[in-house]
Amino acid sequence: MLRSRDRERQEASHVAVGRVLGGEAMSVIAISQMLGSLGDNVGRKLAEALGYEFADREVISAAERFGEGLLDLIHVTEEKPRLLERIRANERHYAAAVEAILLGMAARDNVVLCGRGAAFFLSKFPHVLRVRVTAPEDVRAQWVQQHDGLVYGAALNLVRQNDRERGARIRFLYQVDWDDPLLYHIVLNTEQISVERGVQILRAALSDSRFTATPETREKLTDESINAQAKATLRANPLTRPFQLVGMCYHGRLVISGIVDRDDQREAAEKALRVIPGVTSVLNEIVVRRPVPAAGV
Repeated sequence: MLRSRDRERQEASHVAVGRVLGGEAMSVIAISQMLGSLGDNVGRKLAEALGYEFADREVISAAERFGEGLLDLIHVTEEKPRLLERIRANERHYAAAVEAILLGMAARDNVVLCGRGAAFFLSKFPHVLRVRVTAPEDVRAQWVQQHDGLVYGAALNLVRQNDRERGARIRFLYQVDWDDPLLYHIVLNTEQISVERGVQILRAALSDSRFTATPETREKLTDESINAQAKATLRANPLTRPFQLVGMCYHGRLVISGIVDRDDQREAAEKALRVIPGVTSVLNEIVVRRPVPAAGV
């Protein structure tokens, strides 16, 4: 079984890096993968074949620009949520930074997004092709054993732990069971289907007009991307972080509202949001809280 999967990976390595064919329009593919399922391989080879951008762990590095630590970002996208996180809703701001980056990539089209919850929080956009890549746990454990140099028992335990932690993380953030096949358009079992054949299946699916971005879906995705970037930007700025400020974008026009203590905080919010790509104008409706005069003064 493992030797067969080795041959499949060798075959997949020969998939040509080609230009986007005339019949393949701009699209977004979001892949949910299990450890050892070769989902990364499928995603990378698909991106190469289509001439698309591929994003996996690169997203974490990009999200650091919102002021979040690398280890915190990895934890919030890959590991089981801690008890304290379940109680404190503001811990979700780490996920907001990752989502802002993924939405920005999706808004540009022609991208394959692998992991990081992309298949779940992008489900509201009907043109995004959602894919699950899986395989039986014993097959995945064999791949981890070979790839990481572990004994089989340790590899199997790692696979099971990873499944539990990622499943719990997705349930916590998006209130869904990532094992539910109805969440996806296509489910690939890489025990039965090679990486190369999986790429062919996904390319064929993209010929369906449902998975082609339209001006309307692209504009909606751009507005959502701006909203997410505004949220993450305001949380990253020390002057605006303590306040509950809200940004809402429509056709590139961003409206920000909330209450702050000083004029410089109000100005800092507007200045930070004006530089977000895609923003055409900013309407600043933030109110500065004025001190109430003492009685009798």
